[in-house]
Amino acid sequence: MTYLLTSRGGLTASMMLGVLLTCCAGRSSPLATSTSPTSPAIAAPVAASDPWYQAVGEANQAAQLAATATTAAQWHQVAGAWSRAIALSHDLPTDDPRQVFSQRKALEYQRNLYLAQQRLAQQGLPRAFPALGSDVLDEQVSLYRAYVAAQGPPDVLIVGSSRSLQGVDPQVLQQALAVQGYPGLKVYNFSVNGATAQVVSFVTRQLLAPDLHPKLVIWAEGSRAFNSGRFDRTFAEILASPGYAAVRDGAALTLQNLEKSPASAEAASGPSSEANSEPSSEAAPDETAEPEHGTVPPSPINAQGFLAVNDQFNPAVYYRSFPRVRGLYDNAYRPFRLDGVQTTSFEALTQFLKSQNIPLVFVNLPLSNDYLDGVRLGHERQFQQFLQGWANQGTLTLVDLLEEWRWQSHLFADPSHVNRYGAREVARLIAADPRIPWPSAAPPTPEAIPSDSDAAPETRPASPADSTPQADSEG
Repeated sequence: MTYLLTSRGGLTASMMLGVLLTCCAGRSSPLATSTSPTSPAIAAPVAASDPWYQAVGEANQAAQLAATATTAAQWHQVAGAWSRAIALSHDLPTDDPRQVFSQRKALEYQRNLYLAQQRLAQQGLPRAFPALGSDVLDEQVSLYRAYVAAQGPPDVLIVGSSRSLQGVDPQVLQQALAVQGYPGLKVYNFSVNGATAQVVSFVTRQLLAPDLHPKLVIWAEGSRAFNSGRFDRTFAEILASPGYAAVRDGAALTLQNLEKSPASAEAASGPSSEANSEPSSEAAPDETAEPEHGTVPPSPINAQGFLAVNDQFNPAVYYRSFPRVRGLYDNAYRPFRLDGVQTTSFEALTQFLKSQNIPLVFVNLPLSNDYLDGVRLGHERQFQQFLQGWANQGTLTLVDLLEEWRWQSHLFADPSHVNRYGAREVARLIAADPRIPWPSAAPPTPEAIPSDSDAAPETRPASPADSTPQADSEG
């Protein structure tokens, strides 16, 4: 029978053995032959239209492909063939005498599909853009582009560091907004570990082309991303990356190249004439080719960019494994300066969003009482005043949750990051805030991909604020 083996050889052997059994059973089926004198002539058409034989064919193809698959594209083909075999196995009517056997084979195919999907995941996620110096950023870039291609641009885009990545659940926010009278809004969390103001400004102003822009931005963060007193390691890695070089040369993340323009399609096929009206002999694109920009290791980030963390912070247990660092010795605040390149990048971002008519909401995320000692709390008070000043000018809507759950450690994964339960409550609090100018949901449209007649995406040269790393963020 079929054995589940995790090695490549075991996986292939498992698939091949299951298919051989299927093929043998298919050939011996009493329904495969007919006593009619015309049966040889009609055997092939009957088999071609019979879901059972089609399923066997797809399973054969899956096993053959699995025997030589090594790339993500090839394992994608394997998984696709198993999926089709499963679907066809379920197409037999209940009164077909092969139906029970077909359902059992479908279960075997399902196990093989799971193994193929595991191998596909191990190959990594194809990058949609040249590497940007951060695996998480590369993964978010690829996921976000795919999300927009499938769903259209989100109504609400969440940005920030790891505190935001695991701190605001976009699906819960969508549900809570529907309850508040805003049904149908789409939300994506484009947060990245270590994202400072420089990083957020770069991604929002320079990396994303206009066809990927949201209607509203929620920046969920804290003071560490605005501290210009530290070296910005995350942005320094971006500056040294091939992706940043591409942006500097005018590239941007866009959907525009998902479809060929009429001009490029005509150029590819040559001038139209009767002489060249014969079917083209040009080879089809190689679906098994390696991704143009390589792959990035997979992570548990979900389809809406959110990282769910189940850990619950228990100080009595946590500090057995991690040192208790007092604010006086915390490098995230040493030294602490809100005037500098991070604030300059923040100002550039707010001006850009204003020019695009995209409202900005800033959520000052909660911190635990264990984290907020006297030194840190002093810096956080300074940051609260900083944010309130900008809010008073009408630059942003401020949702200050800093001390919302100081003594509710079960909503935190560690002293400064909320867990999935805290992320759920943060989303609900944001949705319930009446001051936020939520957009209206756009009616569904089949044209998720911009037409070729749309204007080319705006390219923006790097500004001095986005070219000098200064302060690092641990989030």
